[in-house]
Amino acid sequence: MPKGYLFYVIGSSGVGKDSILNEVKKKLFINDQFIFAKRFITRPNKDGNETHIELSIPDFNNRIDQKLFALYWEAHTNFYGIGIEIEYWLANGYHVIVNGSRAYKDIAALNYPNLKSILIDADKEVIYERLVERKRESQQLIDQRMQRNEKFEQMQFDHIIKNDSTIKEAVDSFLLYINSLVAIKL
Repeated sequence: MPKGYLFYVIGSSGVGKDSILNEVKKKLFINDQFIFAKRFITRPNKDGNETHIELSIPDFNNRIDQKLFALYWEAHTNFYGIGIEIEYWLANGYHVIVNGSRAYKDIAALNYPNLKSILIDADKEVIYERLVERKRESQQLIDQRMQRNEKFEQMQFDHIIKNDSTIKEAVDSFLLYINSLVAIKL
């Protein structure tokens, strides 16, 4: 039975999830009880904001065959994985923070009873503006993302963070929630 919590963070494109996670990581770096799991993804890290390990599809499939992923899923024509080392960390009392997928949340919760889901969200208009400003996708793809985001409205989460204002407010909300479960040093 895991001793640590698995903080499973979910948020659609445009909500600022990577920016918030990067800031939370800076705040928790002195806390030796938290580990941020790296994601393995079959796409390049073009903008440098997201920190992941890029793998080819054959490399990714090989890691599945070798049972090197604790969690893995497919989204937006790419494959995402979290290394099996999180099981060691959790069993030894570390709290692990994972950048996850809404489609995989229920499966992850079945496998990890100490999972705490955190949704990072923003108003639809804010998300839409951020997606347009990024200039990564066509209008059709942006519209498809906005339609998929509506599925979040029916899902249940342990904590919801609204990122409509400042990153600082969102980070503070994240840290207050973690602190309600685990005493953290800041």
